[in-house]
Amino acid sequence: MFHTRPMVGAALGAVMAAILCTFVPDWMLLCFCAALIPISAFLFRRHSAFFLLPFVLFLVLARAVLLPTEMPPIPFLTNLRNSLRANADALFSDRAAAAKGILLGDRTALGTEELTQYRDAGLLHLFAVSGLHVTLLVGTFERLVRSDRKWLSFAAVALFLLFLCAVTGFSASVLRAAFMLLGIRLTRMHDRQVDTPSVYCFAMACTLLADPLSLSSIGFQLSFAAAGGMVLLSKSLRKPFKTRFPSSRIVRALSAAISATVGMLPLHAYYFGGLAWISIPLSIVLIPTMPVILLFGFSAVLLYGVLPHAATLLSYPAYGAMQLLYLITQRLDAPLLSLPAPHPWAIVLWYLGLLFCSRLFLPNRKRPPWIGLALLTGSVLIWFLV
Repeated sequence: MFHTRPMVGAALGAVMAAILCTFVPDWMLLCFCAALIPISAFLFRRHSAFFLLPFVLFLVLARAVLLPTEMPPIPFLTNLRNSLRANADALFSDRAAAAKGILLGDRTALGTEELTQYRDAGLLHLFAVSGLHVTLLVGTFERLVRSDRKWLSFAAVALFLLFLCAVTGFSASVLRAAFMLLGIRLTRMHDRQVDTPSVYCFAMACTLLADPLSLSSIGFQLSFAAAGGMVLLSKSLRKPFKTRFPSSRIVRALSAAISATVGMLPLHAYYFGGLAWISIPLSIVLIPTMPVILLFGFSAVLLYGVLPHAATLLSYPAYGAMQLLYLITQRLDAPLLSLPAPHPWAIVLWYLGLLFCSRLFLPNRKRPPWIGLALLTGSVLIWFLV
């Protein structure tokens, strides 16, 4: 694993460092940093694939000790976010709270009743700007600035991703999506095949390097759990339909929704006490509305200060899609699937089981993943019996 995918070592080093930053005092972290320097140098000189683990461990520890955990607010970015919030209030009136949640990742304006309504429908993830939002916006931007010079196009996309991260307050889900997109584009720019698990580990290492304490946040855990579920299971779930529906978008959307839900299931039960089973079909039905909300709504919010009349026209389709989203969730009466909070060991066994059920640990893919199924069975038994 480390030799074929050295980025796995980088992710493990970042996670180990984040755990140490939470429980170990600064003077001891400095001792760890001093010990990791010769270890990293030795492994680098030996051309070992294990080099990235102590190196990233050193980087994250040094960042935690030398730089403040919470960076001071930048006045320009604060004013920009406030201006965009004001634009959303002016454009979307009674749907302004939903607009700020979907477009800017700001859920503070959502009332308790509306928040509960979206949570019971399993659609609260739409109000945390994540991979779906970032991919749609970056894909549209990339078509507008397409250039024959790969580095120029990459630099433009990187700047736009930095802008999105700043607008959404550098949330963990946006950072994860941004680093994954940058990793994919860097790989393709060098005409190499994209290895999704390596890109996922690269994003995790970079996100923890930016903020080591984000490991303990619910947003970080749910975002990487959902993305990890898609990385591990999405292709396997599409395989039975590959012959009959080789390029079906519905199959892709369904496999992505199921794998993301399976990835988040124990964490959802641990933090929220259950899961909305209706979220999978409802997410697939409502996915076509998201490009309308994001592309028209984001453009309108950005342009309102310069071209208010054009921005108002652009906001109409986004407002209609958000109104449809609100009406569907308001009339929906689906009971929440309540689950007991799992034991921490049940959570660990669950994710190990998913890992061993994936294509990464199946040398002969015609055989059932017995180890993974045994781990998942043990996780369920501990979950419901302990």
